[in-house]
Amino acid sequence: MRLFSSFSLTSKRIFLFRRKLDGLIFGLGAFMLMLPIDTSAIIFGVFLAMGIYLLLFRPAKSLRHLDKNYVLAVVIFSTACFATNLLNGSLPEDLRWSSYPLYHLMIIPLAVGAVLVRDPLRQFVLGTRAGLVVIFLWGVAEVAIALWGGADVRAGALRFGLGSNAANAAFAIAFLAVVSRLNVKSPPALLADRRIFFYLTLISVLASQTRAVLPVFLVGVAVDLFSLVRNGMKGWRPAARQNAVIWIALLGVCLGSLWILYPVVSQRIHTTVDEIASSLDRTGTNTASGISTRLVQWQAALNLIEENPLLGRGGHGISDALAKHGAPHNQEELKQYTFVHNFILDETIQRGLVGLALTLGFFGYCFFRIYRRGDASMKENVFLMLTLTFSFGLLHYLLVIDRHVALYALYFLLLTTANHGWRPPYSRDS
Repeated sequence: MRLFSSFSLTSKRIFLFRRKLDGLIFGLGAFMLMLPIDTSAIIFGVFLAMGIYLLLFRPAKSLRHLDKNYVLAVVIFSTACFATNLLNGSLPEDLRWSSYPLYHLMIIPLAVGAVLVRDPLRQFVLGTRAGLVVIFLWGVAEVAIALWGGADVRAGALRFGLGSNAANAAFAIAFLAVVSRLNVKSPPALLADRRIFFYLTLISVLASQTRAVLPVFLVGVAVDLFSLVRNGMKGWRPAARQNAVIWIALLGVCLGSLWILYPVVSQRIHTTVDEIASSLDRTGTNTASGISTRLVQWQAALNLIEENPLLGRGGHGISDALAKHGAPHNQEELKQYTFVHNFILDETIQRGLVGLALTLGFFGYCFFRIYRRGDASMKENVFLMLTLTFSFGLLHYLLVIDRHVALYALYFLLLTTANHGWRPPYSRDS
């Protein structure tokens, strides 16, 4: 009897230790998400493997942690999209592009694997906030070193991207900036403010020179100004002298960072004005620019979609197909891309109007479910995330990049499951 009691006590201590340890590790996964190493993928992979194990051997208890309506929506969306690729004949050559909707299905066991984490969404948000500080320091330091080394400040010649494509990095950073605005329970003092990391991220985005993500920050400013006017200074005033010093120091860092980035931002503004003027030039002498390239791609995409508007044609050989449907003098330019800088056209090319309806329907359902069941910060978050989705997605390749799809899958899973079980329900029927 004493042996059994001792074993139970030891087991309880192990679980209590695991509860703390798993929470820290889960937060570390979010912290490392944007860094150019595989640590984050390994961490979430471990939780995913644990979730698969629990679903296989303890299915009844494991399923309680999931929002079953969300899981059903994921199953319908993923399998229907994959079936569409089967019907349009793009498989098996188009396995990579057609597998992106399956991310949402494959990542579901992660919520079950994090069963010993008291509030996975809290850990994810805190890890994200800490990671955004590192990205901010890294971005400003990289641009400063490059400028002092005499780097060319022309648009595109000096763009911060964490070692990858600057536009893709900017989207992921802005995505995590929106996530960082979520309310969390009992955050550490240095990670307590839910707005400050959002504005730090703006400086990282300016360093990337990616214009398509800036609207989400403008909308964020408008939301915060409205909140400030409605509530006065309540919730915005530093609670103590120490916090006031931190705010002043942070303001100084931000102003210094903007001074460092001024040459880059100024050049990008001039480039944007030149691109608009070039695109409006009707003399036929306009040079290639970001805007004119997109207009050429969109026209070729519309011509390509007309061949199979209902089910699409998949992504295999998309470069040559777009070139074939473009003007002769644009064919070499079109062959450089496997996307058309517009997620609606990209999705319609992949899976036709059927796939577009499935994607918009699934995203709409997820955002609506989070908005209806979430607290005030989640409702605000949905609004900002929709702004980012359309501002970036209508000008870039949103859903044909692995990391982008994985971020959406994590976001939907964590927020819907948090409202279902990790946190008290926010509505009577949840």
